[in-house]
Amino acid sequence: MVRCPLKEIAKAAGDAGVPFLVIGGYAVLAHGYVRTTEDLDLLISREERDRWIKLLDGFGMSIHNDAGTFLQFIPRDDSTMKVDLMFVGKENYEQLSQAGSEELIEGARVRVVSLLHLVALKCHAIQNSKTLRRLKDMDDLIQLILINKLDLNEPELRATILKHGNPELYEKLRYASTEE
Repeated sequence: MVRCPLKEIAKAAGDAGVPFLVIGGYAVLAHGYVRTTEDLDLLISREERDRWIKLLDGFGMSIHNDAGTFLQFIPRDDSTMKVDLMFVGKENYEQLSQAGSEELIEGARVRVVSLLHLVALKCHAIQNSKTLRRLKDMDDLIQLILINKLDLNEPELRATILKHGNPELYEKLRYASTEE
């Protein structure tokens, strides 16, 4: 079984003073939808990029893919799961961090992106991902809406979905979340 390095990474990041937010599958778990995940997704301030590369190198991880706005790391020995870093500007990071909450995940006290921001990230991923990934993100969104009893007519949530997704996605989510 592949081990999640979150507890060790959180400690090392805290010791080094490099902040992060949990996004992706572990954020989905923190917001109530229990599912498996194959990697650890973290949101990082772009200004901390070099410090994170060094930190993850210390965990025996190397860059697998550099797409500019995100880095994918793979462990050199396959004992731990992959780690993906998504980069945003410092101001955006601060806003997302303030809106987030502290949660206990995998034995680590970490900041997790807010539910509203997780919805925005999932909508963005659906708009910019491959077909199979899109299906998983769509399922995540539907489950988060149902589990958290989100009202898609609530103005801020509706605006978020439309801004980071599109009207078609909004209608699909509305339809799927009213199915019984």
